[in-house]
Amino acid sequence: MINFKSIPFFKILFPYIFGIICAFKIGTFSQMHIAFLFAFLFLCITFLVQRFYKSHNKLKKTVYIIAINVFLFTLAFETSYLYNDKNKPNHYSHFVTNSKQSFFVTVDDIPLLTEKYTKLLVNLNSIETNNKWHAVFGKTIIYLKTDSDLKLSIGSSLFLNSKISDINSPKNPEEFDYKDFLESRNIFHTVFADRQDVQLISLKNKFQVSQIGTVLKSHLVSALRDSQLSKEAFSICSALLVGYDDEIDSDTMQSFSHSGTLHILSVSGMHTGVLYVVLIYVFSLFDKYDKRKKLKFVFVMTFLWLFVLITGLSPSILRAAIMLSLVLFGTTFYKQGNSYNTLLLSSFILLVYNPYLIKDVGFLLSYSAVFGIMYLYPKFQKTYTFENKILQNTWAGVLMSVAATIFTLPISLYFFHQFPTWFVFSNMVIIPISFVIMGAAALFLISYKIVIINHFLVFIINGATSLMLWIAHLTDNSKYGYIDFISFTKIDFVFLSVLIVLGLIILSQKQYKYLVTFGIVVITWTSLSILSYFQQTQNKEFIVFHVKQKSVYALRLGNRVYIHLDDINQKDFQRFVKPYLITIASLKTINIKTDIIKYDDSITFYHHINANQSTMNSNYIIVSNDMPLKLTTNYKTKPVVVADCSNSFKFVRKLKKQCALLDVPFYSVKEKGAFHINL
Repeated sequence: MINFKSIPFFKILFPYIFGIICAFKIGTFSQMHIAFLFAFLFLCITFLVQRFYKSHNKLKKTVYIIAINVFLFTLAFETSYLYNDKNKPNHYSHFVTNSKQSFFVTVDDIPLLTEKYTKLLVNLNSIETNNKWHAVFGKTIIYLKTDSDLKLSIGSSLFLNSKISDINSPKNPEEFDYKDFLESRNIFHTVFADRQDVQLISLKNKFQVSQIGTVLKSHLVSALRDSQLSKEAFSICSALLVGYDDEIDSDTMQSFSHSGTLHILSVSGMHTGVLYVVLIYVFSLFDKYDKRKKLKFVFVMTFLWLFVLITGLSPSILRAAIMLSLVLFGTTFYKQGNSYNTLLLSSFILLVYNPYLIKDVGFLLSYSAVFGIMYLYPKFQKTYTFENKILQNTWAGVLMSVAATIFTLPISLYFFHQFPTWFVFSNMVIIPISFVIMGAAALFLISYKIVIINHFLVFIINGATSLMLWIAHLTDNSKYGYIDFISFTKIDFVFLSVLIVLGLIILSQKQYKYLVTFGIVVITWTSLSILSYFQQTQNKEFIVFHVKQKSVYALRLGNRVYIHLDDINQKDFQRFVKPYLITIASLKTINIKTDIIKYDDSITFYHHINANQSTMNSNYIIVSNDMPLKLTTNYKTKPVVVADCSNSFKFVRKLKKQCALLDVPFYSVKEKGAFHINL
């Protein structure tokens, strides 16, 4: 088992993470500065007492431990407050109004061209409010209509006169909270602009050191884009080399997710480790006897952190870079350290830098996977070894994949609700191919102007990409490739995590008491699951989903869901409807093909037909596709009229006025989000 006494950062992380969670739940406020200051002074006093008065006193030691924990707890509040740009007086959000405003921005990342918009991540420089200009800072996203003739790049300065809009909260049950996702990255607004709202000031702004990585990434992506790579090869090469994955289509993402190899499409710790090994090897060619350790330290650190800047400071890259930097520092200056402590130290540094990473799925998966490999892989490795090097390396890859999957299983099930059954096979085959693509793409960029070599490299990259996509698509089948719609709650997450820990303790300690505890936990989890399932079978509810320009509704009776899906595509289903369905245990879905359904005569649909509406006695009337509705005052009980998203804004406004005149309750799904009632 792990000796936790030799891992001080294991104890340090607990109060700090608890403080971050409390900061998110309670909220941060400026008065916490005072509490943090007092906690710091309290820690200093207890440290001095502990340092200079060395008498063994349990009370003194207890007070010192309390002081450390209080300091870490308040530090979490302090870092959470400081990270949030809205808490700074010159952030642009303090000057935003509800109408059009003039403001200057600088493009901060590679413009992304989509079918409808050009997506721009920008920095606001100044903004006009009440005829007065204010120097501001802060990031926002601009969606510029694709018919624009502007050719923009990183550093382009723009003048805009447009409305700065709040980001919408989720409008469907269990839908992904995109607003919270962006706010954790200090993006609080979006701007939808027409061409006439935008004026180009300059193509290139003044050079800034902070943009070195982004500018380099832009040049590398442009070089790949201008080559003869296929569309799929370009998008995957850009993702593998510099972390630019915005142009990978959703079907490809889905295929890699179902095969358990989605981590390959984002620059991760694996890629950072490969770069680290390459840098060490390159330096060893000039310093065979390792005499210039300090120069090697500077060489490796420079290129390693330049790579971090280019890839956009992703959590997995930062984790790997910090950990490798700490290891290199230790080996350079002759200091030994505990590998677990180094891992936890890197997580502590990252969470101090950005406390919101605790909500980042990539951050959680990255650390869980590395911890699993560090702990389980050496134990698995002892079980069997092959004399053949190729077989042994393949076997090592399998063991690493299994070790990482065991530790990431609760997180992946909770957030993604699916399990790739062929993850071992997919990783064994796709990871080596990705290394070939990375190597060939790197050589392509190095020898960019040598036409003969580049044609050969392009041929290799296109072929390897096609092969990798073909293999990924092999397991993209719900019948045999992956298990989908896994209902996995927070309680399930806790119980599975506990069982994994207990299982490891049993394998290590081999004591009967842990086996009994394991059985008790299994029985408790099973009992709660049965109780939850029984409660779900009693649920009866009706939902009209918020899906743009679509009519999508569902009637749930226990674990059986009657749902109308004829008007929705796969992408919208995955985003708006599926998150609700995966909360239902033992789900059974039945697609409704008719335009009218009734449940106890309480719900009536008017979808594509007209009917004798004056005789209706329904409690809820669902109106779709701008169908005219004749309301009367002869209802026994006034129905609630619900206009779904398939109706136009003009029709909704007209229907709303009609209901108001007759004092009939009205609900617009377009404006308020999904309509959800318990029956």
